[in-house]
Amino acid sequence: MRTSRIASLVAVGAISLPLLAGTASAVAASPRTVASSWKQVAPLLGSDSVANDEFGYSVAISGTTAVVGAWFHAGYTGRAYVFENTGGAWRQVAPLLGSDTVAGDWFGSSVAVSGTTIVVGAWLADNEAGRAYVFTQTGGAWRQTAELKGSDTVANDGFGDSVAISGRTIVVGSSGHANFAGRAYVFENSGGAWRQTAELKGSDTVANDPSGDSFGDSVAISGTTIVVGADLKDYGAGRAYVFENSGGAWRQTAELTGSYTAGLGMFGDSVAISGITVIVGSCVAMPGGAAYVFTQTGGVWRQVAELENSDMVVADLFGDSVAISGRTAIVGAPGQAKQRIYPGRAYVFAS
Repeated sequence: MRTSRIASLVAVGAISLPLLAGTASAVAASPRTVASSWKQVAPLLGSDSVANDEFGYSVAISGTTAVVGAWFHAGYTGRAYVFENTGGAWRQVAPLLGSDTVAGDWFGSSVAVSGTTIVVGAWLADNEAGRAYVFTQTGGAWRQTAELKGSDTVANDGFGDSVAISGRTIVVGSSGHANFAGRAYVFENSGGAWRQTAELKGSDTVANDPSGDSFGDSVAISGTTIVVGADLKDYGAGRAYVFENSGGAWRQTAELTGSYTAGLGMFGDSVAISGITVIVGSCVAMPGGAAYVFTQTGGVWRQVAELENSDMVVADLFGDSVAISGRTAIVGAPGQAKQRIYPGRAYVFAS
């Protein structure tokens, strides 16, 4: 379950990532260098959004399609809104709701999109067992085509706490499973039907130590590589686990830790992957959070950079969300409060 809520995000900085062999270097964002190249092009709002909906708690984008979750909408039933960019203008084309979602389900607590497929998590559905809903675009219309649950999920598992999709593969996190040891479930689409093909867990994840590891609190996928965060591992120090698909089977190939993560850092609160680059957020690392960049060389994952924001203060929660596409990364800091009370920031980095 997410440890903090995303407030407003404003892109304010860009730096270069020093990809140094065998070293981890702290780098800072310059708030002045990107003003001319990054600009706001559209404020989005759901057609029926009202106060306290938390529109924007989850977001995802693929090409010209954006999805925004509002998990508190309509008495915590939740909604997800689909926007399309046509001729440079963003407009809402569909509000999404699960076929059986009810008040208290928190539909929209996580969202993911790949091409013409959207996945929306509702981690409190069905007595907090959780569900994930799949929507497909056909003839310009979005319709629900599947409702996913883990093969062994039960009440309080929080299935749908995190979701990710790449092509015909969906990953759903269930951080409360097995007394908060956590799991991640892999679904593949074959012949138009989604079926579970794997259940992932970390090689050393455990339950209740005292809080449980919360494996599956964050998930990401790119091609044949899955990354799963376990932000409460080792009493909140956190870990991220890398799985590779070889011959149709998923196996753990790496366990990641940041160079300075210790104590209550919550490394793995967020994860993102693009090709052979992984970013892992550690939102409670002192003083105000951090994000760690890893790359794969010769089959081995190694940390190549540690990211921090240039105007960091305590409780920024820098690293609560991370995203990467190619050589550009964004790190969210929803607690950033230097200018006003918790307005939040997002920092853009480039390598």
